[in-house]
Amino acid sequence: GHKCDLAAERVVSAEEARHLAATLGMAFVETSAHSNLNVDLAFQTLVRSIQQALGSPGGLPPHQGCGGIRLIPRQSRQQPPAQ
Repeated sequence: GHKCDLAAERVVSAEEARHLAATLGMAFVETSAHSNLNVDLAFQTLVRSIQQALGSPGGLPPHQGCGGIRLIPRQSRQQPPAQ
């Protein structure tokens, strides 16, 4: 789910979305880019799912010439402001 900071505009309840995700065998993460809630977690969850799919027998084969995907730990570094 996204934009969980806009609860008043919610069309699908968190419980309904959580249930659908569980039914489909997927993870459920609510995010808000506005308040920076679970944005990193959502991407990490997605990457781990892709890694598992690539590594499992009968899973997704990596693109030819591609060694797959690897999760690089986040490094704390400040980006200079855009000019």
